[in-house]
Amino acid sequence: MLQRALQALWQAIGQWLSARHAKRTTQERLPVVVCGLEYAHYRLLTHFTRSTRYKALAVVDDYPWHHGTQVEGIRVYYPSEVPSLVERHGVAAVVYCHEGDLAVFAAETRERLAARGVPCVRLSPDDEDVDAELTSGLTH
Repeated sequence: MLQRALQALWQAIGQWLSARHAKRTTQERLPVVVCGLEYAHYRLLTHFTRSTRYKALAVVDDYPWHHGTQVEGIRVYYPSEVPSLVERHGVAAVVYCHEGDLAVFAAETRERLAARGVPCVRLSPDDEDVDAELTSGLTH
């Protein structure tokens, strides 16, 4: 009798774990590109590692000595590479902290991002709910 009860318990746990795993895989986090490599951008990167809605896919910087390096496990790309990342990975947004951050993008790159419907959303790591701010920026 005890053996049957344990078997039933293990079966129930297995079903619960399977359902939980299926739910987790259907809730994929949306990829974003972080534009900049200052302390505020680093704080956003660390936020996105904990976020349940968004993940940092790439960091953008135009200094050649940063290209190809990694920050918090996220690769640094040139601004001209962002449209390709958008096409390959379905990037939801380019996020930035300071008005001057977007100056790294050439007019052609900005046009390609706009044509793909990828917004540039200004965020502050000091925002009370960064995910909610980003979601709001995606809907406007």
